[in-house]
Amino acid sequence: MEKNALFYMANLYPEIGRLFSFYDSRKFEAAKNAQVRSLNIVNKILTFKDVSLAGREEWSVIKNFILGYDKLDSYERKILEKYAQPFSYKFMNHYSKRNAKTPYY
Repeated sequence: MEKNALFYMANLYPEIGRLFSFYDSRKFEAAKNAQVRSLNIVNKILTFKDVSLAGREEWSVIKNFILGYDKLDSYERKILEKYAQPFSYKFMNHYSKRNAKTPYY
């Protein structure tokens, strides 16, 4: 499987979910670890040349949200929680179409 920008964008969605799940459960060390993983994913996304200048600006905003995840208001938190969701769906759709030609037996 090719690990392109879309792959990393899709993987950010569950990592952000883990981040807030740990934070809400008061598992602050685990939340901090999820924050580090999330930041690593965003940094990896920013290394891909196919991310446009406008896209880089958006990812920089998302990175700032991740850096201050514990200070976000409810609106900002919802933005962060939902931002990567479409990429996850797009990746799964793309991946399932690629594998549809391969029989499962």
